[in-house]
Amino acid sequence: MKAKHIFVLIAMCGLAAATVGVTVNTAGVFYAPIAADLGVGRGSVAMIITICSLVAAVVAMFIPKLLKESTLKIIIISAVALLCASTYMLSRCTSLWQMYILSVIRGIGDGMINFVMITMIINYWFYARRGLFTSIVMAFSGVPGVLLSPVFSNIIADSGWRTGFVWAAAATLICCVPAMILPFTIQPQNSGLKPYGYDEFMKEREMGRTVVIDDRPKPFNFFNPKFLLAMLITIATCVIAAVPQHLPGYAESIGMAASVGAMMLSVAMAFNIISKLAFGVLNDRIGAYKSVLTMSAVNIAGILLLLFIPQAWAMYAGSAMYAVTFAISAVGVAMLSGYLFGMEYYAAAYPVLSFVGGVANALAGSLVGSLYDVTGTYSVNFWLALVCNAILLLSLFGAVAIRRRERHSGIEAES
Repeated sequence: MKAKHIFVLIAMCGLAAATVGVTVNTAGVFYAPIAADLGVGRGSVAMIITICSLVAAVVAMFIPKLLKESTLKIIIISAVALLCASTYMLSRCTSLWQMYILSVIRGIGDGMINFVMITMIINYWFYARRGLFTSIVMAFSGVPGVLLSPVFSNIIADSGWRTGFVWAAAATLICCVPAMILPFTIQPQNSGLKPYGYDEFMKEREMGRTVVIDDRPKPFNFFNPKFLLAMLITIATCVIAAVPQHLPGYAESIGMAASVGAMMLSVAMAFNIISKLAFGVLNDRIGAYKSVLTMSAVNIAGILLLLFIPQAWAMYAGSAMYAVTFAISAVGVAMLSGYLFGMEYYAAAYPVLSFVGGVANALAGSLVGSLYDVTGTYSVNFWLALVCNAILLLSLFGAVAIRRRERHSGIEAES
C-alpha cells in the first residue's frame, strides 16, 4: 500500500468522524438541556438534526455529478467552512427558528462530504478488502460519540449547551483538517497509482469471480422490485438507527441517573465502532447478506434487553447490542448496494439509497422525540424498532431471492 492510499484512508476517516460522528452522534447530549433552557419539547429540539440530515441527504444526491478532480478540494474546504461556522453559530441562538435556519446551512456542508463522497472515493482507491476498509472509515463516525459525548456532557453541565456547541465546531474542524491538507485525488490513476489490490482483482476478474468495476453512466431501473426492496431495507435500518441518540433521555425517563444515560450513549458509540469493524471482517468472509442477518439478530436481542430488564448492566449491554444498527445503516447498505446491483451500478443505486436512508433517519430522529412528548415513554420507539427489524429481514430475503434468480438466469445486467 502506497502513502497516498493511506492519505485517502486518513482523510475519509476524518470526514466520517466530522459529518456523522460530531454532527449527529453527539447530538443526544444537547437535546434535554436545550429543551429545558428554551422551554420547548425534545422533539422540537431534535428537529435540528432532522433538518440537517434531510438537507444533507438532498445535497449528497448531487455529489456524484459535481465531484471532479478540479472541484475536490474546493468542495471539501467549502463544506468544512459551512459546517463549522453553522455549528459555532448555534451557540448564539436564542430561539428554535434560528437553530432551524442554521441547520439548513449545516446540512449543506454535511451533505457535500458525507458517506456518498466517502464511499465513492474508497471504491476507487481500494479493490481488495473493500469491506474492511469501508468499515474502518465508517467506524470513525462513532469515535466522536465515544470520546466526545461524555466530554460535551461535562462541558454542558459546567458551562452550558452554548459552550458545548463551540467545542463541537472546533472538533469538527480538527476532524476535517486531514482531508483539507493531505494530497490525494478522487481516483488513484490520476495520481499515477493503481487501486489497492488491483492485481489481485484482475486475477479474480479473469477467472470470472468478480464483476467489472466501471464508473461509466449506465441505465438503471429504479422501479425494479429488487431496488424497491433495497429501499425498504435502507428505510428500516435507518429508522432503527435514529433511536440511540435518545438513550440518555430513555435512562432518565425510567428513573436512572443522568450519568447512566451518558454512559449508555458512550457504550453505544463504542460498539458503533466495533460493530462496523466487525461488519467489514464478516463481509469479506461471509458476504453482505449473512453479515446483515447476523447484525440484525444482535440488534433485536439488544432491544429486548432495553425493554424488559431495567437494570444498569442490562442498559449498558442492550446499548452495546443495539448499536450494531449503525454497522447495518452505514457499512451494510453500502455493501448490499454492491452485492445486489454489482459495482457497475453502485454509482446509480447507492446515492439514491443514501438519500432515502438519510430522509428516513432524519424524520425518525424527530419522531422518536415527538413520540416521547406524546406518550411520556420511549418504550414505544423500541417496539417500533422491532417492527422495522421484521421489515428489514423480510425485504432482505426478497431482494436476495431476486438477485439469485437473476444470476441463475443470466439477466442480472438488466437490473
